[in-house]
Amino acid sequence: IKVDEKVKLFPYLLKEKWLLLLGIVLYIPFIGTNVITTALPGYIKDHLSGNSINYGITDTMYGVGACLASFVLPFIVKYFNKEKLILFLFAFSIILGTVLSLNQKLSLAIGYIFLLGMVEPVIRTIMYTRTMQIVPSTLLGAIVAFWNFINLILQFFANYGVGKVMDEVGPQWGFIIYAGLMIVGSLIFMGIKKSYKTT
Repeated sequence: IKVDEKVKLFPYLLKEKWLLLLGIVLYIPFIGTNVITTALPGYIKDHLSGNSINYGITDTMYGVGACLASFVLPFIVKYFNKEKLILFLFAFSIILGTVLSLNQKLSLAIGYIFLLGMVEPVIRTIMYTRTMQIVPSTLLGAIVAFWNFINLILQFFANYGVGKVMDEVGPQWGFIIYAGLMIVGSLIFMGIKKSYKTT
């Protein structure tokens, strides 16, 4: 996208409306991570009858997965179409969220959380890389700041909703909300995929 240096943020976003949706898709994995963080303590304690040590191990495995993803990503993107890869990872995260909500075993939960730790950073990294190519450098900082603002609002409502659901119907439902968020992300991405790919 070519843009005059004098173009301002909001006129530009009004012209390229799909970028607003791109910002939402880009940050849905961040929101999903916060939903997992909110749901996980109650999930381990009440749903799986675990203790603080079990929680610490499970939470750490998410970080281990994210770390491993940073090493695997350069090899993955060489062999797969990036748009198809994003949709596949969204679908995989939806399956993992659903499976976690039904899971009854602590050992399996640790493995599933590890896999989620690998999936979400890959989605974010691929989309951020493409965003840096799409958005003009003169507006990149302003657009990312605007996306961050929207992200904070969405995080507040998502985390509040998860907290209420956990208290009323059970912590495992936090992962259903997570899966729902990822469904929304995948649907929005499918809607803007043509602009995301060809712009």
